[in-house]
Amino acid sequence: MLLTPQDANLFFRLHRTLMLFVNQRLQAVPDDPATPEDFAALSPEARLKVRDALLAHTALIESFVDQNPAHLPDDELAIVRAWRHLVAGKFYVFRELKKYTVFLSSENQPVAYGVLALSQPFEELIGPFLPVLTQTVLLPFKDKIVYDSLMSSYRISFGPGIRRSLNDSFKEAKARDGIVTSLPMSRG
Repeated sequence: MLLTPQDANLFFRLHRTLMLFVNQRLQAVPDDPATPEDFAALSPEARLKVRDALLAHTALIESFVDQNPAHLPDDELAIVRAWRHLVAGKFYVFRELKKYTVFLSSENQPVAYGVLALSQPFEELIGPFLPVLTQTVLLPFKDKIVYDSLMSSYRISFGPGIRRSLNDSFKEAKARDGIVTSLPMSRG
């Protein structure tokens, strides 16, 4: 399942604007893009450096909202402010469902997240054969969960034992928390 084209465009615009701000504050990449569009034109490796810098300094999300350098309207600032509830890490892209794709966290007590793709289906990004181990950042977006447009996949295949273990982990996560479809996650 994908975001609508309008929502995908909004997400990309807001995310690039925040990432530009992060790079201006931390100088994560020397290319020093001047506009959000310049940031978008950077290599994936450069964008990953900026994203990783943000993960090390998440307080910059609140600074961005407080300073509002792009003069965003309140509803858009609220979207960016919610990104402080991000979830970063390694996830198994586990199962494609009708409403979302299930990302299973690789934690000791896994969580199953229902994630929407942005503008390109996950199958095109990571291939049709699941599970796939990835590293990414999950973000809240309009009462849904999306990923931050940067995903590193590990090209490994899983044998029957690991697949069974992942299935058990999914069942446990689903029984404990359900499939989490919004952030922050509320524990019952």
